[in-house]
Amino acid sequence: MFRKGVSVGLFLFALLWGQALMAMDIYVSPLGNDASEGSREAPFYSLKRALAESKTYAGREEVNIWLLEGHYYLEKTLVIGPEHSGTREFPLSISAFPGATVKIKGSKLLEGLEWKRHTEDVYVAELPPKLSFDQLFVNGKRQVRARYPNYDYDNPLRGGKGYLQVAGGTDRRYDEWIQLKPEDFKDKDWKRPSTGIVHAFQSHNWGNMQYRIKGVDKEQNKIFLGEGGWQLQRVHGIGGKGKNASWFFIENIFEELNVAGEWFLDEEKKLLYYYPEEGVDLNNAVIEVPVAKDLIQIKGTSRNPVKYITINGIDFTQSRTTFMEAYEPLARGDWAIHRGGALFLEGAENCTISDCNFEFLGGNGVFMSAYNRNNTVSDCRFYHLGESAVALVGSLDAVRFYQTWDDREIYGKDWNEMRKNMDLRPGPKSDNYPKNCIVENNMMHDFGDYGKQVAGVYISMSHKITVAHNTIYNCPRAGICINDGTWGGHLIEYNDIWETVRETGEHGPFNSWGRERQWLGAGGSADTDFIKEYVKLDALDPVIVRNNRIANYRKSISAGNWTIDLDDGSSFYEIYNNLNLGSTIKLRDGMFRKVFNNISVSAVPLGWHVWPKASEDEVYQNIFVISGSVPGKEAPTDIFIRPIRLPEDAKWSNHYDHNLYWNVNFPTSDRIIKEKNLRQWRAEGYDLNSKMADPLFVDPENGDYRVREGSPALDLGFKNFPMDEFGHQMTKAVPFSREFEKEIEVRLLPDKRMDGSGSIRYTTDGTEPTVASKVYTVPLVFEKSTDLKFRSFDGKGHGLGFVNSVRYTRVDKLEYPSWLATLLSGSYVGSMGQKELQKDDAVVIYGAAFVNMADDPDLIDASGGYNTGCFIKTIYEDPKGMWKASGLGIGWVVQAVNGEEVIDTGDLKRLLGNAQGKTLQIKAVRNYREKTFKVGID
Repeated sequence: MFRKGVSVGLFLFALLWGQALMAMDIYVSPLGNDASEGSREAPFYSLKRALAESKTYAGREEVNIWLLEGHYYLEKTLVIGPEHSGTREFPLSISAFPGATVKIKGSKLLEGLEWKRHTEDVYVAELPPKLSFDQLFVNGKRQVRARYPNYDYDNPLRGGKGYLQVAGGTDRRYDEWIQLKPEDFKDKDWKRPSTGIVHAFQSHNWGNMQYRIKGVDKEQNKIFLGEGGWQLQRVHGIGGKGKNASWFFIENIFEELNVAGEWFLDEEKKLLYYYPEEGVDLNNAVIEVPVAKDLIQIKGTSRNPVKYITINGIDFTQSRTTFMEAYEPLARGDWAIHRGGALFLEGAENCTISDCNFEFLGGNGVFMSAYNRNNTVSDCRFYHLGESAVALVGSLDAVRFYQTWDDREIYGKDWNEMRKNMDLRPGPKSDNYPKNCIVENNMMHDFGDYGKQVAGVYISMSHKITVAHNTIYNCPRAGICINDGTWGGHLIEYNDIWETVRETGEHGPFNSWGRERQWLGAGGSADTDFIKEYVKLDALDPVIVRNNRIANYRKSISAGNWTIDLDDGSSFYEIYNNLNLGSTIKLRDGMFRKVFNNISVSAVPLGWHVWPKASEDEVYQNIFVISGSVPGKEAPTDIFIRPIRLPEDAKWSNHYDHNLYWNVNFPTSDRIIKEKNLRQWRAEGYDLNSKMADPLFVDPENGDYRVREGSPALDLGFKNFPMDEFGHQMTKAVPFSREFEKEIEVRLLPDKRMDGSGSIRYTTDGTEPTVASKVYTVPLVFEKSTDLKFRSFDGKGHGLGFVNSVRYTRVDKLEYPSWLATLLSGSYVGSMGQKELQKDDAVVIYGAAFVNMADDPDLIDASGGYNTGCFIKTIYEDPKGMWKASGLGIGWVVQAVNGEEVIDTGDLKRLLGNAQGKTLQIKAVRNYREKTFKVGID
């Protein structure tokens, strides 16, 4: 151990005050010895030993545990408790020594394995007894557990060659079986199918689930399912038909070990089978197997918390998967979570996680559970995680009234009965929740490798969480998700989010719910659906969403995928200074929301869905630009707003004005919604002072959507906001990852912490940049496809942040999505290469107009997520009163007639066509209700 000295003057000053201004430095090395003294010359071997030593000085001196260069294997979770706590004056830090690369691994290094040839391609080795693992790393690369179909390296996402679609299934959690297509199952002869795990997307495609295989029936092509299915909420399981059928793959079947890079563990015989990739020498390969789930837990209680711990500069990797561990459903937000993470904090105050790298983990990155106060996650990178990057989730005992979807849909509880005598006091009832925590300046990308209902930042049962300057992209579901309205006060700002919701549907890059005490579960269109007086019992403070860039650059998007998606019940929000590109804002039923000074450029009309009466929502001083066509359709969008089931006998908003509208597709059109032009719209009391005109963006091709001097938006009160402050402030490239035709100019921006003596170093040959690499001084110009890697270094040659890499691809012809191509050309440009989908023209049957749900993402989103059946759009005539007498009316979705399923209008016409004189049992759904109507056909 080593104490930092102080000057004589300071030392005498300290003596006068009776304090020793020194710091205790403890050193650890993979080459050390726990019997040593812990000095730099004689370091400890384990972090556990260093922490034990730190307790002697904790809270009385500043303690620095320095990890020297190397890999640290944790076969068991390391727990940091209250006894390790520091203070504001004397904190405890665990840091990589400056300039050292330090990796903490939740794995075991397998040495001395004797590999024998099992087949021509597959090798086998005996393992130590009691060893169990579910991931394998060879020479640092994660391998694929034997699976069917084989992993698709070119497109590993849902819909790629690595997935199949079911022929059928029970389609209800907890699922009992799935059925495969005969051609997908006929050649399978699995001796022990019970080792297998099914990974399957839910039929409504809100996420995925995993089940252990219980058995198979080859004659019926069925796979029977055992434990599992708890990884999300809602009743919908594995099933669906046609294009809506669940996608799946099956892993951990020995007979599917048939391509390089695959492996299989025989748990009973403790044999590891591996099909090595080309160039792998098994006699010299580094074989690592994860054995720990949480790597480090910082764990105390609200009464005895862990305080002032800093973890800095460390790589965390190789933990076990968690998808078959315990999950819990959260409130009524669709999701379920596993309370665990590589770094798990519970009962923690003033703890900081900074400059850490989280990659190739089996579960979550950082998880703050229950009581947490004033903690920070900053300057970190999250890459290839099994689940979410950062989650902040309070405890159920902090919520005064708690319901889940599983309560009703799985366990048959009556939500209304549960509401009787509920606690109506405001705010939390305990302090077991995260508050005043910060997640800032992080990179989060390519996560959700196993779980698909995941987020870059996930917030539930928390208060006043700040999420700022994060760059989030390439993930299956949300960039940022707020699960509930308890207890608001969050600040979501300066984030850069794109390429999200890649494998799921009906969701947003920023997504929220608010199904608390005010929400009665029926959709907001009736006075009885929402209790306005209850909103601020839970939503104590407004959630502010500002200065974010949220974009969709893909040529196609999934259903919904609103940039800012305020779903069921989300209330008390202020949304301003956001740049929305490629999609737009949705507000579903909620209260007290202000949407102002935003820019939206999209072919998707604004989604105003089922607002309650007197919502007090406000929409003003925004720029709304319609451009191009919705992906999958060639018809240019001709309206700005698509309201669905909003009140017809009352105004939606009393402050809906001073907005600027511009339809690039139809510059002379003044249609606002399908049924009304601007004059008719104003007659209803909206946009009395708004305008339709070109906003005059500065340079949209290069991402600058500020408006020029003379823009009509400025006359309406719109104020420009910065376009160069989105996302992380570590080393970055502008533009990021782009195709180009002839040449492209790239600027590199330094890490915000780099001073004048530092430099940015870069390479273009695939190697990692070092302090000896080329120095960036002027913008780089590339004329051919280039892989650029770069990093900032301080004046001492120490790396700041992480190596960042960007691919710039030269193409013969640059193609933009329709919305951007149209905006740049100034006139309509269609969706390139997209086939036109079936039009959503209504089919009229007995005077009622029906629309296919599957053809209309907005209807799916606004009607409770039902993606099959026929939506009753309107009733043109009902001369004999059959529809009125039945009670089946506008807004219901017909899903069955006399017990026979209705997928689309073709089914409905067939089932109703010859029904004159009969009384039919018609099953329909609306929002989250199901009802059977008796309809007498005259």
